[in-house]
Amino acid sequence: MTKDKRTVAIIGRPNAGKSTLFNRIAGRRIAITADVPGTTRDRIEADAEWCGQTFKIIDSAGFDAKESLLAVKMREQVLHLMDSADAFILVTDGAAGLHPLDEIAADILRDKGKTFTVAVNKIDTADREIFAFDFYSLGAKRVIPISSSHGRGVDDLLDAILEEFQSEPESVSESASENVSGDVSKSIRIAVIGRPNVGKSSLINAWLGEERVIVTPVAGSTRDAVDTYLTYSGRDYILVDTAGLRKKSVAFKDPLDKLGYYRSIDAIEKADIAIVVIDGSEGIGDRDVKAAADAWQAGRAVILAINKADIASASAEFLRRQAEEKLFFLHKPPIFFLSAATKKNIFKVFKAADNIMREYEKRIPTAKVNAILEQALAKHSPPIVHNKRLKFYYMTQVGVRPPHFVVFVNFPKAVHFSYERFLVNTIRQHHGFNGVPLILSIRERSGRNNEKIRSKEGNNE
Repeated sequence: MTKDKRTVAIIGRPNAGKSTLFNRIAGRRIAITADVPGTTRDRIEADAEWCGQTFKIIDSAGFDAKESLLAVKMREQVLHLMDSADAFILVTDGAAGLHPLDEIAADILRDKGKTFTVAVNKIDTADREIFAFDFYSLGAKRVIPISSSHGRGVDDLLDAILEEFQSEPESVSESASENVSGDVSKSIRIAVIGRPNVGKSSLINAWLGEERVIVTPVAGSTRDAVDTYLTYSGRDYILVDTAGLRKKSVAFKDPLDKLGYYRSIDAIEKADIAIVVIDGSEGIGDRDVKAAADAWQAGRAVILAINKADIASASAEFLRRQAEEKLFFLHKPPIFFLSAATKKNIFKVFKAADNIMREYEKRIPTAKVNAILEQALAKHSPPIVHNKRLKFYYMTQVGVRPPHFVVFVNFPKAVHFSYERFLVNTIRQHHGFNGVPLILSIRERSGRNNEKIRSKEGNNE
């Protein structure tokens, strides 16, 4: 069992200000915040630091007594979190006063033998601190008035959390120690993307072996791009569950769905690998193609995960051919037929992720790159443009993640995109780069201090 950071869970009823407090403690805006109850639906984690002490801060869904399917799932998630975290901040709404849901949450924590600190939020000024007195009835070790939006009292709250850490022997929950790695710098960051309701959250939960993100049959349950840390076979991963990628005309009708859309795009751009989850029972549609294209154009390596393969009416061979036809712009991406429900083949994805990262970070020595260029020129001579023959001087690799090659010529504008595609394909014939987009830039060598550049993304191969 590996040792990990202490975990601090923020819990409370909807719209009490949990996500605003989470963002302030994390030091950056991670969780989506809005004056709408139930904005946060998933458990969100971030590393935090106070007075030299590092810990993991966890934002949770609002604790609600409603009996709707989503509310029940959110409540189950919070109850699970109550079993696993090391310290708890129960956020209450000082402006609204003591609420029965506050009492229920406090009772559950006490029944589980957990100590907790009550943060009475929305106490923006000293004269409003009187509103915090009612919350002493919750039986917490400490009651601290704060304003998460203004930062007032948050330092006292963090001091109280550190005191709690120092007063108890450090321990780590079993699920966290087995699934979470503290070395984020060496982790592979994987964005799990796709259209709504294809099973992205179910797949992450199946990998983790517990319900860490909310799963319901309701399309669009996930709004945040949620980071989850996982260690599998000695390798560290950061799994990012994203909101389903909808058409802009649909997503932009709801301000929160719009923000969730941009969070998903941002998550793709920050990832190393995008796993595009496709509903095998429905086949590959236009939104699946758009999700894969978004990742490829952003320069991310791509893995295709065809979920619900156990209930798909079409054969695996048919779905594979459909993927090759509709996702032709991808270059030999790994394709897996799996089932989040039965866990069949779900862990094969991680071996593919390891392999594709080697392709993503691969460097080819300049001598070998120029040998490829010479072979390409010998096979297909460059055309004559305006009575001038194109001259290709040399080619070199200048970057990785994604791999980036530059070729120097005498007349860049005369290089047709089809010849660029030929060069990229020649590179691939020799060195693979399967599942990885390539960038090829054409530069004019017109003097040591006068180089012009024109880039063409790998998605036009």
